[in-house]
Amino acid sequence: MIRFIFTCFILSGLTSQAVFCQNECNCNGNDKLTTEPEISGELFSPASQPDIITYFNREWLSGDIFLMNGGIIKDRKIRYNGLLDELMLMESESNQAIILDKESILKFHILNFQGDTSVYFRKLKVEREILNDSIEIFVQVLYQGKLSLFVLHSFYLDRREIVQMNKRYYLKDIYKEDPIYYITFSDNETAGFKNFNRKGIYALMPVQKEQIKKFLNENNPGRIDTYHEIISVIQFLDSILNR
Repeated sequence: MIRFIFTCFILSGLTSQAVFCQNECNCNGNDKLTTEPEISGELFSPASQPDIITYFNREWLSGDIFLMNGGIIKDRKIRYNGLLDELMLMESESNQAIILDKESILKFHILNFQGDTSVYFRKLKVEREILNDSIEIFVQVLYQGKLSLFVLHSFYLDRREIVQMNKRYYLKDIYKEDPIYYITFSDNETAGFKNFNRKGIYALMPVQKEQIKKFLNENNPGRIDTYHEIISVIQFLDSILNR
């Protein structure tokens, strides 16, 4: 059975003051009780839904969830929200959205995202310089090797607009994506970039600066903007690392 403990609290930040009611649960379906591990979570029922653009996958898509204890929850409807940095699961009995316990999750795989079957997210621990501590986040895996490349699909509040709905006016938060790229080395050293530019790339591997400069002049003479361009640079850096 699915067990719930009902709690309510006030959360500021998603909207100016949004009320969330959450239920703590052990999430699985009756049809999978004997075949799947359990994972705890909380019912997601905000007074104001997050902007649809803050979801990586705007529709519920099938995915596999790999747990820290080695268990795998297979082929369940999931969504990832970058603004909240939370993975949600569609609970099979109630058809309600559940925010899953991040500490229990190692990674997750969206089985088919717009025809791409290779979309994986994993948990990554990064340092927060201002608060002098670390935090675990979900990042999309873009490339893995001696150097690995990940992206955090973060958002920032760009502005607020007055909109009308049902003959009433209210303020709507408008968000813009603000991706942060993380590069990890085989010794677990991690570097973060908001802007993927030449200066930052040279700083990563100063000994190989001339090789990198030659590669960029021949292959990426302009800005490095797209995933394809960024991944090609990381693949080259990976190929000359420790050479």
